[in-house]
Amino acid sequence: MPSRATEGATIRARVEREHVIVPARPDAPIVLAYPSPYRAGMSSLGFLTLHRQLNAEGPGAHRAFLPDAWEPLAMPWPAPSRPILSAEALRPISSYPIIGLSVAYELEIVGVIRLLAGAGITLRAAQRRPREPVIVAGGPLSNSNPSCLLPFVDVLVCGEAEDVLPRVIECIRSAPSRRAAIEAAAALDHVMAGDLAGDGHSLPPLPALASAGPRRLPAHAGLISPDTELADMFLVEPERGCSRRCTFCVMRGETTGGMRLLDIDTPLDLIPDAAKKVGLVGAAVTDHPRLEELVSRIVEQDRGIGISSLRADRLTPTLLKNLARGGYRTITVASDGISERMRQRLDRRIHERDLLRAAELVAEHRFHRLKIYQMLGAPDERDEDVDELIRFVGELSRIARITLTFSTFVAKRNTPLDREPFVGVPTATQRLAKIQSALRRRVEIRPQPPRWAYVEYELAQRGIEGGLAAEQAVLAGGRFSDWRRSFSELEPNERAACYGNEQALARRRGLARRDGGSPSRLVVLRDG
Repeated sequence: MPSRATEGATIRARVEREHVIVPARPDAPIVLAYPSPYRAGMSSLGFLTLHRQLNAEGPGAHRAFLPDAWEPLAMPWPAPSRPILSAEALRPISSYPIIGLSVAYELEIVGVIRLLAGAGITLRAAQRRPREPVIVAGGPLSNSNPSCLLPFVDVLVCGEAEDVLPRVIECIRSAPSRRAAIEAAAALDHVMAGDLAGDGHSLPPLPALASAGPRRLPAHAGLISPDTELADMFLVEPERGCSRRCTFCVMRGETTGGMRLLDIDTPLDLIPDAAKKVGLVGAAVTDHPRLEELVSRIVEQDRGIGISSLRADRLTPTLLKNLARGGYRTITVASDGISERMRQRLDRRIHERDLLRAAELVAEHRFHRLKIYQMLGAPDERDEDVDELIRFVGELSRIARITLTFSTFVAKRNTPLDREPFVGVPTATQRLAKIQSALRRRVEIRPQPPRWAYVEYELAQRGIEGGLAAEQAVLAGGRFSDWRRSFSELEPNERAACYGNEQALARRRGLARRDGGSPSRLVVLRDG
């Protein structure tokens, strides 16, 4: 771990290279801490939006990030406690009265544990002392299953936080004590307290997901940085949510309230003169009916362009022409299901003809390559689906350069495929090996190791005990064997099948214990 002086110098150098649109207030009461390194956190539009909003309209907010050296999933732990410094003030995050955590997905719980414990903050919410910061968590993970965070956070905000977080901060700042602050915040809609009792069984149901009001849209950044995954981009959303119903996706229409379109003049008017590039961010950007015009007007201003998600069936010659003018060299689309049958099974509504047309457009407009996201191991996937992928990608590779990026299916809460089994590390590994062997020298393949998808699956499918298993695994070193050992020591998974049913499940567990029964014998039924 670098010395505090070296770490401070790194932070100062990054901050000096930033272009500030909305300056931070020097006396901010909250530090927004991202449990991944700077380059990832500064590419998160939700994180940047809350930082801008609290500085423009609220009491102010600073930023902090997981130290770069603590990023690997597996590394010796615990590390020596040391100050984790805020970007704006170089203050230890432990000195702020409120720490806000934005958590994108399950595996970032590793960063949450390291960030808190490494900064010298008591890890378990139930054991924190009266003068320690109040830990408030939210972010995209709250759209599915944030239960693994509950042992470590004092307050959990579920859903879109733009309207809720300012009220949470106000409650905390005006309360006479730490405990009173947490209780007042937890009484708000879309908010709950963490596991303050430390027993995991007295928690209320997960709250309903918040939805930001129209005046909060669009999300947009108050900073531009060259040192991020989306370097030098001003990030803004042209739409919020998604109207599609892909069965595996936590952003599917009914979960997030459908798509909320914005007139294209709204994001255009927010672009600062200094922005060299504009990143259009959203769950379904290419479904915006005026996207071609929006992209055209951005590149006509001699700015680069980036889009967070491209659908193969929405690509047009005009859009591709403007993406090329805006600096695109690789076109990235998602297939997800590895065969025509699997794409229909997942309600993905992307067909072979769409992917073939995408490859033809990539070749026609002389892009460097077509990158396709694929998802192995979805329910009912068979060996013949793997064979079809190999055949079809071979066909695509004769049209354009192809990169395949593979993940392994993880069933998520708030989706129709919740509770579907994990395909298994050996099976996923075997199928990847077959694909790599068959397509070697023709296609670039970038796989996510299936073993980490298994860890994500266990966290996504379990309740609060998943967070406790994560703590044990991280403290043991975070190797895959540590995770397997932690999960193997848990009782059979009894997480409620329906979002928000934890209280009913806890009552049933209590009855089973009083009757002398074993909780592991309880059966959780699917909805419907």
